[in-house]
Amino acid sequence: MRRNPGEWLRKLLADRYIGVGLLVAMGWAWLCGAVVSMWIGPGLQLFREWTSLIALLPGIACLGLALLKWKSGWGARDMKKGAYAEETIGQAIEFALTRDSCAVAHHVEDKQIAKVGDIDHLVVTSRGLWVIETKHGRVLPAKFPKVLERIALNVEAVRDWAPGMQVTGCLVFAVEPKKPPRPIFEFGAEKIKCYANPKLLMQALRDEARNEGGSSSIAQKVWRLGKVETA
Repeated sequence: MRRNPGEWLRKLLADRYIGVGLLVAMGWAWLCGAVVSMWIGPGLQLFREWTSLIALLPGIACLGLALLKWKSGWGARDMKKGAYAEETIGQAIEFALTRDSCAVAHHVEDKQIAKVGDIDHLVVTSRGLWVIETKHGRVLPAKFPKVLERIALNVEAVRDWAPGMQVTGCLVFAVEPKKPPRPIFEFGAEKIKCYANPKLLMQALRDEARNEGGSSSIAQKVWRLGKVETA
């Protein structure tokens, strides 16, 4: 079974919706139950005693936890954008690769080659390997060095994993930024390619895929990285 591009972020988003929904349902159910119990039980006089409000605390706690869970980590909107970006780029990559010596693995988490986070797309063509980081649109200037560092470190790890192979770091945008990015960014000794939209990346990969040669053994290793283990 293959892992689809954007699948991890979609699952993460679904888990958040389910978790928050359950906490909200529990919170409101508890609050409604407590209020009804006080209403039909000892009478309205309980509402005048602040100590009776302790019965409402579990419900309030559940709603508070739901809010914290919703606000924690990546925002839902960012996760949706990230999933869309990975799906868009992943489809472009798969469409571009046609040779036996070409393959792609999405969302690679193997710590031997994904030193920082995960690799959104690891691609092998007849000329070498591509470590591809996807973004939905514009990256904030304050975060851009971290993005380049992540790509560079993962490129170095992939180079150790596949000695002798040419490894290219790449940043690609699913939605073209208003200000066109530079085609090449440097981070230390690494030169990282940048594509403003999926079509440009697809064309570059298709140009490489047309060439003869390549390593079918590396293609098989990359293909296996994209498989999901099933029981």
